[in-house]
Amino acid sequence: MDEFMKILTDQIRCVKAREGVAQEISNHILDQAEAYEQTGISHEQALERAVREMGDPVEIGLSMDRIHRPQIDWKMLLITVLLSIVGLVCMTPVLGVSYVISRQLIFTLVGFGVITAVYFWDYSILGHIGIRTGILLTIVLFLGKQYFFETINGRVPAMSILVYLYVPVFAGILYQLRKKGLRAVLFAVGMIGVICVLTLRFSSSLMVAGNIFLCMIVLLVVAVAKGMFGKGKKYIAKLIGFVVALPTVLFCWLLWTNQDSFRVQRLIAFFNRNKYQEGYYYQVIQAILHNCKFLGVGNPAYSEEYYFAGLKEGELIPLAIIHRFGFIAGVILLILLTGFILCAINIVHRQKNQLGALISLACFLVLAVNCVEGILVSVGLFPVTTTAIPFLTRGGSTAFVYAILIGLLFSVHRREKILIREAP
Repeated sequence: MDEFMKILTDQIRCVKAREGVAQEISNHILDQAEAYEQTGISHEQALERAVREMGDPVEIGLSMDRIHRPQIDWKMLLITVLLSIVGLVCMTPVLGVSYVISRQLIFTLVGFGVITAVYFWDYSILGHIGIRTGILLTIVLFLGKQYFFETINGRVPAMSILVYLYVPVFAGILYQLRKKGLRAVLFAVGMIGVICVLTLRFSSSLMVAGNIFLCMIVLLVVAVAKGMFGKGKKYIAKLIGFVVALPTVLFCWLLWTNQDSFRVQRLIAFFNRNKYQEGYYYQVIQAILHNCKFLGVGNPAYSEEYYFAGLKEGELIPLAIIHRFGFIAGVILLILLTGFILCAINIVHRQKNQLGALISLACFLVLAVNCVEGILVSVGLFPVTTTAIPFLTRGGSTAFVYAILIGLLFSVHRREKILIREAP
């Protein structure tokens, strides 16, 4: 049997798949041998007969090699490349040719290098060192904020996107905690609180912290639903409900007791757009949209008359695209982003491996939340906040973070058909 298995596994080019395939076929041989033993023959004879009936190990190995091999999602890769090109083209009239060529093009190319590196990286490592990765990420972010990244008006803009890396790290932490019962859930809840505090401290953005909190809660709920923490799902579900309700109540209390803060005033402005002082931002967005064309440049007076930094400096790229290219261009862009998100959903949906499911879901959640939020903010359907839309927001940090997330999605998909045993 050992010689048979060696010949068989030697035909499988993917080293990671060999152990899983060997385990699966060995179990099948042993089960068949056990059935033969019940007929009265010896164990050696039963095992030899079971191996012989399996057939040619070379042919079986070649068949397993065709099934259990790395793969790439060509459709998602094509959309990724297309969106990257579209993003550069759309940024050019807004940010200028010199900026796009000298900086954003380089960021994009480096981003593809990061995607490639993460694609070939074994994402399962994150399931073994999730907690240590979280500690390392915190140290890197602290040092980056203190010594490396630029501070503007008391904030470090790069941190508003870099902190989203906590989400896939949290997915790895959840995998580490599986099969450890209620204590593991309590630890996960505590980690959510710690990460939210760190996120708020690093990014200085309540909305970013809220987005990350939402992503982590979804991951925890999915992990519980998959039975990763054992029995007692109802009790654990109630605990999660409490964790969700507590911040909601706290948020409402903060709004009620801090009605003069700028964050509350932003919410008031969103629901009271007719007031000039509070609703100026939304009035400008509405005026620009009303004077855009289906195809071609909109009325330039509405981008020149108002000082609108978000439009002039490329912070609201979807709005700038509609203004400069027309509503049809905006619809095409929306279709491309929707196709990209659907590809990500498809990767998440097909995962049977628990770690693969959590990692891909974490990446999808970050991408989807920022896509939806960024587009809604750009057209005035969501309160103004810091946004970073994949492929459409400038900056090296944004390109780097989304490259890691997209690379992780590709990496999970690459190993989707590789039979790998779950770690005990």
